[in-house]
Parts: sequence; C-alpha cells; structure tokens
Amino acid sequence: MTAFQNQARIVIIGGGVIGTSIAYHLAELNINDVVLVERGDLTCGTTWHAAGLVPQLRKSNVMTQLSKYAADLYSRLGDLTSQPTGFRRNGFVHVATNEDRLLDLRRMASIGKNFDVEVEICSPDRLKKLWPLLNIDDVIGGVYVPQDGQTNPVDTTMALAAGARKAGIRFLTGTTVVGIDVQNGRVAAVRTDKGNISCDVVVNCAGVWSRHVGHMAGVEVPVYAAEHMYVTTEEILGLPSDLPILRDPDSYIYVKEEAGKLLIGSFEPVAKPLPISTLPANSQFLELPEDWDHFELPMRGALHRIPVLENCGIRHFMNGPESFTPDNRYILGEAPEVANFFVATGFNSQGILCGAGAGKAMAEWISEGAPTMDLAEVDIQRFSPFQSNRRYLQHRTVESMGLLYKNPYPFKQVETARPARQSPLHHALERRGAVFGELCGWERANWFATAGHAPHYELGYKRTGWHDCWEAEHRAAREAVAIFDLSGFAKFRITGRDALAVLERICANRIDVPAGRTVYTAILNSRGGIESDLTVTRLDPTDFLVVSAAGSQQKDFHWIRRAIKPEEHAWITDITSAYSVLSVMGPQARALLERVSPADFSNEAFPFATMQTVDIGYARAWAVRLTFVGELGWEIYVPTEFAVPLYETLMIEGADLGVRPAGFHALDSLRCEKGYRHWGDDITPGDTPYEAGLGFAVALDKETPFTGQEALRRQKVEGVRRHLMHFRLTAGEQLLYGGEPIIFAGQCVGYLTSVSYGFTVGAAVGMGYVNRSLPEIREMLAREDGFGLEIAATLFAAEASLRPYYDPLGVRTKL
Repeated sequence: MTAFQNQARIVIIGGGVIGTSIAYHLAELNINDVVLVERGDLTCGTTWHAAGLVPQLRKSNVMTQLSKYAADLYSRLGDLTSQPTGFRRNGFVHVATNEDRLLDLRRMASIGKNFDVEVEICSPDRLKKLWPLLNIDDVIGGVYVPQDGQTNPVDTTMALAAGARKAGIRFLTGTTVVGIDVQNGRVAAVRTDKGNISCDVVVNCAGVWSRHVGHMAGVEVPVYAAEHMYVTTEEILGLPSDLPILRDPDSYIYVKEEAGKLLIGSFEPVAKPLPISTLPANSQFLELPEDWDHFELPMRGALHRIPVLENCGIRHFMNGPESFTPDNRYILGEAPEVANFFVATGFNSQGILCGAGAGKAMAEWISEGAPTMDLAEVDIQRFSPFQSNRRYLQHRTVESMGLLYKNPYPFKQVETARPARQSPLHHALERRGAVFGELCGWERANWFATAGHAPHYELGYKRTGWHDCWEAEHRAAREAVAIFDLSGFAKFRITGRDALAVLERICANRIDVPAGRTVYTAILNSRGGIESDLTVTRLDPTDFLVVSAAGSQQKDFHWIRRAIKPEEHAWITDITSAYSVLSVMGPQARALLERVSPADFSNEAFPFATMQTVDIGYARAWAVRLTFVGELGWEIYVPTEFAVPLYETLMIEGADLGVRPAGFHALDSLRCEKGYRHWGDDITPGDTPYEAGLGFAVALDKETPFTGQEALRRQKVEGVRRHLMHFRLTAGEQLLYGGEPIIFAGQCVGYLTSVSYGFTVGAAVGMGYVNRSLPEIREMLAREDGFGLEIAATLFAAEASLRPYYDPLGVRTKL
C-alpha cells in the first residue's frame, strides 16, 4: 500500500479489473497524478471470482471493437508488465440446437467480418472434433472463433496494476471511502477513513457498491446486484488442456477447462437479485451460500451436453455477487448531475471481457474531456433518474441476467419493471389494440392489433402475422393519415435574454431566426461528432422550445444546462411531462386538422418548418409543421390534460379520411424508407454531419462560433472519407436485422446502422456507412458488380444509393 497523500488530480474508487484498467490506460497517456482507493485488497469485490472469459464477438459493432481490443491487450500484457496473466487463445465454440439460434450465431459471424475477427461456421461433426466431450445429438450447428480466449482474472488485474504502478500511479488499499465533497457542481475531494484527498476528477468503479458510492456525490447509478453461480468439477482424466470455451445458450451454460477440471457457469433465465444491504459490512472475497435448487436448470443442461459429468464430482460451488444494469449494457461516462464525476461499472458479469476496452475508453474520455469513440450505447446519460429506483432495479434484474443468453430476436421487449412511465394517451391506445414496448421506462405503442390478430408479438427472424398490422399503419401514413403518440419526446424550454447566445454557441445550425420558425440542428463535440440532433423552435425573442428523442432526455438537458455560463441570463426547464405530442402524418393530415381547428393549414399560411399556436378541438396547442415519416404532417404539442379528448376527436373526425393509429415500428419503417437519421444508430458522437449527409443542418459561416466548428472546417478541407448510404435488398421477402456487413467486390466496406422493411418500396431497406470518399463511391455505383449485404453469413444482392429510395427530393413533405 502507498503512503497516504491528501491530493491527486484523479481518484479512482475500486480496485477491480475496471479500476486498475483505467489506471493502466491513464498511465499509457502519461497521466500519473492518480490515486486508486480500494477498501480491501485488489480484486476483493467481484473480480476475484470472475470466470475470465474473453470472447470477441458482441451484439453491436462498437462492443465487438472493444472486446477485440481486450483479447489483443491481454495477449501482450504479461510481457509489457512482467506479470503473467494466464491468458491463452484457446478459442470459443458456440453451439445451436434450433434454427433461430443458428441464424443468430451466423449473424455474429457476419459482424465479425467488420472487424477481421476470424469465425468458422461449423457442422455438428466439426464441433465434436473441436470439443470431444460434446453430446451433439440435438446440435444442428454452431460457430468457432479460434482467436477468443480466457485469462486468470486476479493475475490479469495484478498485471494492470503493476503497469500503472510502474508509471507512478499510487494505490491505497485497505482504505474505505466514506464521502465525496462536491463544490459548485464539481467534485472537490474524496473522504476516506484515513483522511481526505482533494482532487479534480473522481471515477466510480465500485462494482455492486457503485450505486451507494454515487449517492455520496448526489449521482444516480442504476446498478443492482444478483447472485452469479458456477461450479468446478473434480479433475477429469485425459481432459485436453487446449479445450476451447464452450457456450450453449439454449442450455444457459458456458464451460471452460481449468487445470484439468471443468468450470460450468450459467446465465439462468430467472436471476436472484441481491440487496446490497444483506451483505456483511466491509466484506472481502465474499462467497454466498450454495443454491442447488436455483442451479438445477443449467446443471441439467450441462449434464445433457457433457455426458462425462454424470460420473464426475463437484469440487466447488461458487456463488458471488455481480452488478447488473436495466438494459444489460455497462455504464461509462461523466455523470449528468456532477461535473468530473465519472462512472465505470455495471458490467453484467462480463467485467474481464469488457474491462480492457472500457478502461481504455474511459482514460481517453477523462484525458480529452469527451469520448474518443462512439460510446452512446453505454453512456450513463442514457438513463433517467427513476431507473436508479431500488424496486425498479430489483424487478428488472430478475430478467436481465437471462437476457444475456436468450435469443436476441428483432423487436423483443423486456417484461419486468413495467409499467414505469405512461403517456396520458396510454389507455386510449390500449383500447384500440396497442401492443406496447418500452424505452427509458416509457410505455410506447409499437403496433396495433386489428381484428384477427392477437395483441402480442410473434418473435422470429421471418415475417409473421403481426407484420400485416404494421404494414397497414405504414400505408395509412403514406396514403391517408396516421396518428402517432410521441409524448415521450424530451421537451425543454430555454428562456432569458441570453438564451439565443447559449443555443447559437452549442448548435451547428443558425438559431437566430424569426419567431415561429423551427430549426433542425445538431449539437456537436469538439471533434465534430454528433452528440444530439434536435429541433429548436423560436417562440419569441427570448423563449425557445427544444425537442429531442426520449432516450436523450437526460443527456441533452444536462449538456445545455452546463453550456449556460454563470454570468448568463438563461434558464432551461424540462417540460417533457407537461405536454403530449400527437403526430398527425399523411396526405390527408391537412384535411383532418382543418376539421378540428379554425387555423389555416395551407402551404401559404403554414409553411414547412414553422410553428403556430392554434385552437384545436377544445384545446390550445403548439402546432409544428415537421415530419419524421416523409409525408405532409404536423406535430401537435398539447397540455397533457387535453391530450385524450383531442386524440378521440381526431380519430372520430378522421374516420372517413382513413385515419389510423400507428406505432413506432411504422414510424421506423417510414423514416428508413425516407432516409431520416436516428441518433444512436445512424448518427452518433463518432459521426460528423458531413459524413452523415446532414451538411444542410450546419451553418459553418454563422457569426457565433460553435462547438465542433473548427473540426468541421478541417474536414471540409481534408475531405470526407466515409459516407452514409442507402440500401435496398433485391430479394423482396428477405429481412434485415441490423449490423450487416456491406460488401463490394468481395471486400467489407462498412456495415448497416439502421434497417427496416420498406413496405412502400417493396423490400428491406437500410442505411450504413461506406468507408470510401465520395468520388470513389460514385465509381463504385457505376460498376456492374454492385453492392451486397451479408445476412447471417449469406451474401444478398442489394441496390445502393446516395439518396433515399422514397421521395428523394422531399416533395411530399411540402404538399
């Protein structure tokens, strides 16, 4: 243990794999004024009992990129630090016992192509050769990833710590954090039982205790503990030491060889949440009681898959706490509530696998003041404060562990901790057959069951009956009129004499427009990456309405709040719950609205991208002429107490116009046909407006300098080297699932970021980045060999275009 010192630039709380990884990577960046504080010994929380699996393929491209880095770092770490890690590349075998699982594994193989991860698609006989103890009676295939591996969690953590210590980073073990001081909205000091440490930055890496540590600073960290179990067998004679790791998700098990024995772990479908209050105070290297009743299901699966276990004893039953998040993605980033308070936690029992990449990403984030890559899917600001509610977390954790091994079907919805947030229109939509999904706690109508269709999903990888309901909603928006409930939109009011100055400084587009105008713009980081896209409506000279996506509510609110300087006369108020949003879309939208409002909705009186206050039904509302579906339409912002009567009036008055309630699946298929970008998929902090084809939303020469302006100017000069393109499959019935590699002349040139089925254009459509300059892309489009999309390891021909396939000139929105 290092001698206590009362000052450091950065204090890391937690000495597990993620805390030591951040310390190691800060040292690599020549940042060594760092103290890591651990209440016990390094690894004593959850790292010590980790299984140590290091697979590379993940469910998304970014997570695969980070996991691939882990395998690379662990393979070199022993040599770099002179501390052996036990890492070996013995490969990973994934087995499938049904066609849906095999398709998912083949999808993983295709995602691997985006990152040069070698994947072999295997027959049952090939799997048996790779894993001789395997029972393949019910196995129909699988995949083998030869460069995956496993490592010793304790030795790997100690190697990371050794590398950090060598660079001068200090470690205070046996030191308990008892409080965190915050001054003027920023961290100021960490209080410990040995004394206080003044600091500029705090990083919360406390694992299952992260929620408790967060509360010390007034920060909500939505993690909850669950019991995670595995067993280790007695020694098995003749067991190959180079046996690949086995993953059989349909049996809920993973299996690895360990010193002549087998370790059998599980992600069971129903987890055991663990209130932290039940754990002993200051516990280290904690083992929970055995629970064979709970472990019976995966153990039966293991006995079936590996028959030799019938005659093999169990040497040890390991049961330890692990931290889980509401959406099974880990948590990184700067907390919205307190500046310079960073969080790296909630690794869902995959800390060894994720620790290296997450540690590198966090170190760079702290060093640069912003992420250096797209980390939107793990950013702490994706959560709302309510998601740290203990009851919510406990109920969700029952389900979340099992989701790691359940088949990730398209449109699959979580079932627990619902409902949490409901629109005022919820019951009105329910009466019309709404089938709800959940986003950030919001119950959202995803589609509407009509006569003859049960109001629930049929999950799978092929078109099923409920798709007919989805198609009818899609066509109503294209051919008649559809009404969407978009009440979950994040809505902010920014007021004050300096409100315009604040918005001009953070928005890439020009906000100084006449009252009643609506501007589509992006908020950028210093590298020109898109932190958010939103609309800004000027209500009067000092009053602005800002609207963004439901999933961006916390992130955008705090981004704008922090942009207001102490001396500026400006305030931001979250008015999300005050207004419902009815999106009235389709060629009959004008006719419908004119039936229920005396306002003039003609082009001349109500042009595109303008707002008016109108009387509508018995309410007074803001009507904004915008669209996210590519048709004539208005978004009606109405006080929540008027929402249900107005909705019912619109549905009654529009009956002969073909009005139909529509859900978010239709919204998505409509916007994919039209090529409208979705933040978090097509546009992220790693993408610039010029790469995304959103240059029209950038006023590069506006009078007020804005964040990211210089980066965009450099990109203009240097040229754009990747472009978002549009794709349409030529096989009309085949579906896309997301993340598919884009193939040209046998090479992977990018991957899809958004997909849906384009009912109007008669084929699956998608958007994705092609890693080529614009002149190169035009040459590619002119060639006869054309583009293809690899879907579950099979190549399909596809059309490609720089413009969307539906209404590329945007005529219909201006009708």
